[in-house]
Amino acid sequence: MQPDAGAGQAGAGGEPAALAFDLGPGDHRLFIDESLEQIETIETGLLDLERGDGSPQVVNEIFRAAHTLKGSAATIGHRRMAELTHALEDVFGALRAGTLAELGAFADVALSTIDVLRALVEEVSAGHILTDAPEHLTTRLRTMLDEVAGAAAPPGGSPGTPSTGRTPAAVDDRPAADPVVERLLREAPDTAGPRSLVRCSVDPSSSWQAVRLLQAAVEATESGRLLSSAPSVEEIEGGLADDSLALLVRGLPSDLEPLLARLRAIDDIVEVSARPLEAPAADESGQSDPVGAGETGSGDPPGERRAADLGVEARGLPGGARLGLAGDRLKIAQQTIRIDVSRLDELMNLVGELVVHKTRLQLQAHQLMGRLGDDPIARSAEEGAQQFARIASQLQDQVTGLRMLPIETVFNRFPRVVRDLAAKLGKEVELVVEGKETELDRSVLEEVGDPLGHLVRNALDHGIETPEVRVAAGKPPSGRLRLSARHADGQIVITIEDDGAGMDPDALRRSAVEKGLMTSEAAAALSDAEALKIIFLPGFSTAARVTDVSGRGVGMDVVRTNIERLGGRVDVSSTIGRGTRVALSLPLTLAIIGAMLVRSGSRVCALPMTGVVETLRIEPGAISHVARHPVITLRGRVVPVAVLDTALGDPPHPLRPNGRGFINLVVVRSRDLELALAVDEFVGQQEIVLKSLSAFTGRLVGISGATIMADGTVALVVDIGAVLGASAARLGAVA
Repeated sequence: MQPDAGAGQAGAGGEPAALAFDLGPGDHRLFIDESLEQIETIETGLLDLERGDGSPQVVNEIFRAAHTLKGSAATIGHRRMAELTHALEDVFGALRAGTLAELGAFADVALSTIDVLRALVEEVSAGHILTDAPEHLTTRLRTMLDEVAGAAAPPGGSPGTPSTGRTPAAVDDRPAADPVVERLLREAPDTAGPRSLVRCSVDPSSSWQAVRLLQAAVEATESGRLLSSAPSVEEIEGGLADDSLALLVRGLPSDLEPLLARLRAIDDIVEVSARPLEAPAADESGQSDPVGAGETGSGDPPGERRAADLGVEARGLPGGARLGLAGDRLKIAQQTIRIDVSRLDELMNLVGELVVHKTRLQLQAHQLMGRLGDDPIARSAEEGAQQFARIASQLQDQVTGLRMLPIETVFNRFPRVVRDLAAKLGKEVELVVEGKETELDRSVLEEVGDPLGHLVRNALDHGIETPEVRVAAGKPPSGRLRLSARHADGQIVITIEDDGAGMDPDALRRSAVEKGLMTSEAAAALSDAEALKIIFLPGFSTAARVTDVSGRGVGMDVVRTNIERLGGRVDVSSTIGRGTRVALSLPLTLAIIGAMLVRSGSRVCALPMTGVVETLRIEPGAISHVARHPVITLRGRVVPVAVLDTALGDPPHPLRPNGRGFINLVVVRSRDLELALAVDEFVGQQEIVLKSLSAFTGRLVGISGATIMADGTVALVVDIGAVLGASAARLGAVA
């Protein structure tokens, strides 16, 4: 095998060159997922740096991500990806060392590098070259970094020396002092008495390097002799350590035997040495590249070592307690595993079947109690069914929790979108993100990204004004776009809000009439709140011209269609001159939902509880008629009535009272539409597992899927939005 073979060359017949990587069966997905996570971390950090957040924490985080990504790419033999990431890592190394004061001109090139890195990751699954940009970007990054290093070099230096992001070496003829010792002395408190330098080395092949170094630091701290260490505990905790540790401790080597013995007893520690230290001295080990304040192994051959990502540990605790807590957290971190999404989906399907059988078992136990009365066997069956139901519910909650992901995974794509689009439109926009830790089911998360993208682009293009227009209107030149998420009433509410020009209801009415979407009379009859909903009409757009951003009239109607297909709704409010707010309300999960079961004619149907308002039993005399269509008056509102069978496409038939002379109604709502569905019987309310219909059934009007009942029969799940839409269309035709 020849890793990264054929880079930049075409195969036979002009086909893209085939690539081979050092990956075992099933490892491709793991590499891609981990790499995309690191790339996203780098991109987020770059945007923070560009906005002026140059904190050491941000710089260290993106440096660590680049270092890990470089090692991963080199390990599988993806040479072009490793070299490009190494060049990017050098930029971050220069930021850490202070050689590069700010990101500045590197921002655009670095973000372009992110885009290319994503394409390089996709090459692993594609098996052939997707981009020829890595070599160009690698050269450009190194050239720019060399120019910065050359401009910053003191007289007599070597401007042309390639920069690695490290502090330049001394330029005189004196032997270079050991930077590790210099750092230890600089960071140690002033104390009297002898001091010693202790060095610990960890087996380079160990996957627990950071844990072992942290254990060594804990031992030194608890001995009461530690003055300083390189790398520091914070660097070890942050994953910025290699395989060696230098400690400055009180006392001579002869006094340190107990400490040295404890250090040698730590697993994977392969060497421990100590020597007295009187003053800064050259590195006796002869190593030309010791681990120092600004060095974390960025010059290692690609892929030889990978820094462990240890996360952010608690700070502020005293000495040993803080280190002990960090060590415990590191051990916990090693207990996490990655699971293929298909396995979680299969597990959720099995839990869904368990929920069905839980309901069936409860029904059978209830029937047994009704038949046998207070019989011991019946009581035992009832207790067993209840216990099984409790365990099944707990298992359902746990599995659903495994599928829950923070909406941050979607929100993280928008800082880059806002940055690039605002620059393209000549606008200044500040993006504020709130509630990104809010969790929802993966199935919903996958579907919400595109609608949110439409809304963000609309806010930037149509909502927020250019700086000149904003200043003339008495606003700050920079607009604000707020993206937030929160839980409310068993749903997740995602809000996109801008402080732009807002929407003019009169302008919307005029535009709808001009485009032939409604008559002038119908437009004039709309209230201002109703006029805002014109934006959801298919083909509607207020853009003066079509661009690659918007103007095609296929945005907001698609947003509402997609959100309602998920069982959610879209609410819009706007104030002229102050901005627009769009709120998306979505179910937390699509796999198991609450539903009301009803019988209508020969079928049992399930109505999702998110669309059910209430149930009624009324006398036939309470039904009136408007334009020959039955309606009821419900707390001052006129609500149309339809037989569920008829609404689902069956031949029309009159309303049927039940055996007691009442008509059963279920009032449902979607958008601003309400409808009272007449049914023969209320079966009950329960959780159902939503199943997709087979392609053989074709598309059924008003049906979104099916579910299996406790008795094994199949119930159809009603698409309330589609039923209401079709009913409104029929009423409009009659009127």
